Amino acid sequence: MGVSVYIPSPFRRLTAQHDYVDVEGSTVGEVLDALEQQYPGFGDLVYDRNRKVPAHINIYLNNQEIHDLDGVATKVSDGDQVAVIPALAGGADGGMG
Repeated sequence: MGVSVYIPSPFRRLTAQHDYVDVEGSTVGEVLDALEQQYPGFGDLVYDRNRKVPAHINIYLNNQEIHDLDGVATKVSDGDQVAVIPALAGGADGGMG
């Protein structure tokens, strides 16, 4: 069965436009590594040069942010859902002008 991973639209260029991808893994990190194996370049989007998930990438396991759990070492089970969400830049217009 594996883990279902939600792929946000900015990252779908690497997944042949698939919005969900099923992969195997026992931790969130293994799931991300499996995505990199299946879709080369995906790891460059979710890891920094030190193989850490940067602050602008939010990863959720069953709707819970992994930083509130064990990070990429968080255990996953068959049927779990992982979502990789890039933070959006920008903000409200200050009304100046």
